[in-house]
Amino acid sequence: MGGQSKLLPPTLMEFLNSVSSSTNQHKFNGFLAVLIGASAVAAIANYRKKKQEASVLHSVTKKAASETGSEVAKRGPRVAVNAVFFKRLLNILKICVPKFYSKETVYITILTILLVARTILSVMIAEITGANAEAMVSRDWNKFGQGVLRFFLVTIPASAVNSGLKYTTSVLSLLFRRRLTIHVNNEYLRGVNFYKACNLGGDSRIDSADQRVTADIEKFSTAISELYTSLSKPTLDVILFTKKLSSITGWQGPLMMYSYFILSGILKKFVMPPLGRLTALESELEGNYRTAHQRLIANSEEIAFYDGSEKERTIINTLFLNIFRHSSYVYYLKCLIGVFDGLLMKYWASIVGYAVMASPMLFGTANSSGKSATELTNDYIRNSSYLMGLAAAVGQLVLVGNKITSLAGNTSRVSELLEMVKHLDKVGNEPFEIKEESHAVIAEQEKEQFANSSENEKEFLAYWRNKCDSLRNAALEREKNLPTRTRIAPSSKGGTVVRGDKIEFDNVDIVSPEGKLLVRGLTFECPPGRNVMVTGPNGCGKSSLFRVIGELWPLHCGKLIKPRNEDFLFVPQKPYQVLGTLRDQIIYPHTPAQMKASGVTDKDLESLLDLVDPAHIIKGQWQMDEIKDWIQTFSGGQKQRVAMARLFYHKPQFAILDECTSAVSEEVEGKIYETCKQIGITLFTVSHRRVLQKYHDYQLRFDGSGGYEFIKIDHNTDT
Repeated sequence: MGGQSKLLPPTLMEFLNSVSSSTNQHKFNGFLAVLIGASAVAAIANYRKKKQEASVLHSVTKKAASETGSEVAKRGPRVAVNAVFFKRLLNILKICVPKFYSKETVYITILTILLVARTILSVMIAEITGANAEAMVSRDWNKFGQGVLRFFLVTIPASAVNSGLKYTTSVLSLLFRRRLTIHVNNEYLRGVNFYKACNLGGDSRIDSADQRVTADIEKFSTAISELYTSLSKPTLDVILFTKKLSSITGWQGPLMMYSYFILSGILKKFVMPPLGRLTALESELEGNYRTAHQRLIANSEEIAFYDGSEKERTIINTLFLNIFRHSSYVYYLKCLIGVFDGLLMKYWASIVGYAVMASPMLFGTANSSGKSATELTNDYIRNSSYLMGLAAAVGQLVLVGNKITSLAGNTSRVSELLEMVKHLDKVGNEPFEIKEESHAVIAEQEKEQFANSSENEKEFLAYWRNKCDSLRNAALEREKNLPTRTRIAPSSKGGTVVRGDKIEFDNVDIVSPEGKLLVRGLTFECPPGRNVMVTGPNGCGKSSLFRVIGELWPLHCGKLIKPRNEDFLFVPQKPYQVLGTLRDQIIYPHTPAQMKASGVTDKDLESLLDLVDPAHIIKGQWQMDEIKDWIQTFSGGQKQRVAMARLFYHKPQFAILDECTSAVSEEVEGKIYETCKQIGITLFTVSHRRVLQKYHDYQLRFDGSGGYEFIKIDHNTDT
């Protein structure tokens, strides 16, 4: 104790002495009991809180998935370790190891040999350790030196085997991944299967295909290769250590250990959470997060024109927080499982182990009587090593259940991918089902609705124009004392951008990021109420003109007068569909809270939809709160109608229409242009269709060689 006092601080030493004294022992035990009880209560409370958060997330995810058709459960049976799981796993393994004479078989054989070698080396180390302890107690230094030398020699192959196991497992995982990836790629990229999977919708569509082909296959390959190691080594250890212990302690020792582990396994089965389902859900959430970033990249220009960065940031952050909350819940579950496993398989198993080691003396087996102290020391050290090895092996076998449950989730994702890819050839070639109402019937309904256009519609348009104008004026009043907000930082080089109530170009060169001069010395003026039609060959600078107006490209030279970014809107030919509800499609990039703050109701949104969808197809089919994969759900015409309803909702001063009415009927197209005029939206239309000239006052024509002309349209020549 005196030696310890030199190593430990005086205060800590006094504390240890006070604890070890018999008078304070009961107080200390009571303190530990209270501490353990409080920790257990806190752990349970935290578990209930995290479970409640996860339940809300899971219910929302399940609802959204059921509505979009991407739920894992809709693709196949429930994720669990059952007959379906083993059947799927066998089918995947047939792809990973296609024949007996393969590279994968060679590495599996090498891995098996290394596992056997590691178990044999563990037994040898246990024997050497026991012999060294006996030699030390008997002070036989010659024998002790030989034992140390043997131990030194054994550690060399033991270290090589351990490293070889890790290397072989990694290579085997890589080989499995190669087989699966090539198989999936061959099926997925056969013919036009990749197109069917992304565009045809229904049962043919593969949700988060990139996530499944990349991350899910990689996770499965790693999990299955590690599972072989986790399953094979403990099995070999159990066989060898049981044989050794039985020869020393008799059948009573292994019987006690196995009885305890069986009871532990039964108890664990009742408290084990559904890790397979949670793993599959985690992969789905990761796929949703990745898809959101891909949508952002693919639709970056449309989002930038809509000034939708704040809305997209909210969506992406929400998807990430879903992953964060779910992963936090899963990690906490695994932490609790780890505590439970540690108690059952490590600490409480050690208590049973003491009884096993004492069994030869308790039951008088294995010639334990009459042995010297040195021989008993050898037995104790050796038996301890055997027992620790057996306990660790059985514990690992029990814990393999956790890995198999997690593997069930990965297997489900990969198997669904394989099944859907295989299904593409058949389903993608089936003729499409004709809907109940044809386009001709819908067109007739629209004509009838337009003919019966009521005074209520005119009153609504007047009300809507006044409402939007008042909101705009209020916003301008609030921004009077605020600095002008721009999308790009001002530069000492280039032209000058001035805010105003009109769009005017004064001697502006339009230059592409590659340095190509698209239009030279552009000069024209467009006050509110003057509709302009923009024409010209491909690549002449039509879209580039609007990128300059939208401040996506810097002004190269000259002067540009333009309204606020909020006062003009870009509507492309393929409008952007945001992740969310039908309401979100109309009010984008606003949030429901912003819509409510503006005094706009769902009834107003329905009235805006009626302007572009007089047959009420969209409103009759979906509710405002309904969540769908709208890119797949809407037809081309419905996407354009919703985009125009979005335009009417925001009612900017200026709108840029880029072939955005090509998929709607002439009646609806005319209604759209008339409505824009009624509510005071000035239009820039990119189109080559002469029929649209009657809705415009001027034509801006680019020649593709840097020249242009800005001319007044003679409506007397319209056909």
